[in-house]
Amino acid sequence: MKHPFLFAQKERKGLYTLIFLATLFIASKFYFYSAPVVLSSNDTVAVGKKTEFRPKSYRVPIHQFDPNTLRSDEWIAMGLEEKIAHRIIKYLSKGGRFDKAADLRKMYGMDSLFCNLMENKIDIQNKEKQLLNGNHKRKDTLYSPRKFAPRVFTARSLLELNAANEMQLIEVRGIGPTLAARILKYRQVSRGFLRKEELRKVFGIDSEAYVLIAPQVTVDANLVRTLKLNSATVEELSAFWCIGKKRAKAIVAFREQHGDFSSPKDLLKTQVINDSILYLIEPYILLHDR
Repeated sequence: MKHPFLFAQKERKGLYTLIFLATLFIASKFYFYSAPVVLSSNDTVAVGKKTEFRPKSYRVPIHQFDPNTLRSDEWIAMGLEEKIAHRIIKYLSKGGRFDKAADLRKMYGMDSLFCNLMENKIDIQNKEKQLLNGNHKRKDTLYSPRKFAPRVFTARSLLELNAANEMQLIEVRGIGPTLAARILKYRQVSRGFLRKEELRKVFGIDSEAYVLIAPQVTVDANLVRTLKLNSATVEELSAFWCIGKKRAKAIVAFREQHGDFSSPKDLLKTQVINDSILYLIEPYILLHDR
């Protein structure tokens, strides 16, 4: 029986080769890799040549500012990264708002040093004051004296929402170009306002804005585009919000098979209109021509 610790010549050569390679592998780890270096603000690092570590520099404005009204170029002028500046503008354009200085820290990627430097310069106006001031464009910057002309509102008759154009809507206190466009879009989709309380359904008009706008407007329900249910074509029905082309075809097919609808509630028999949809469209339905 062969002794377990006795090796042939070829086996010894293989063992020596294995030991040599293992030793070489272990030594290479110490030669090619070094321990990580932690840099402080006063340290320097050599990459080709020594370069000094410098923290980001921010420019503090001489005036106080409201982060809800700044443009992206003004954020960038203060030293904020361009992508973060655009992120703020996108957040505000979707209805977001900074209610206090600490809210700025919640933005993704925001530097705490920037927030600390700007904290004493932030002056956030309340919503009502911003609405009264309107959404006018500013030509001044944070680093030049501000000269705002006070906005004067003259007495006028109530504005009818179903007939008003964009320029007329902008003249209403609390409505700027953005809200005016949203109101017109809602009016187009819904076929008109039956009550001025429907303004609350427009994105961006909360309870505070509605209280400011409501006394200045009125609604004439006779100007609402009604839907003549028993004579409307597939195209006319599909253009009505909440119906669409598929439901419109089913309604026309049901009408051709069973005759005219005697009540808006007969739409439930088509199986494509449920109670929720009927509740939304019933005020606009007209069974016969006036």
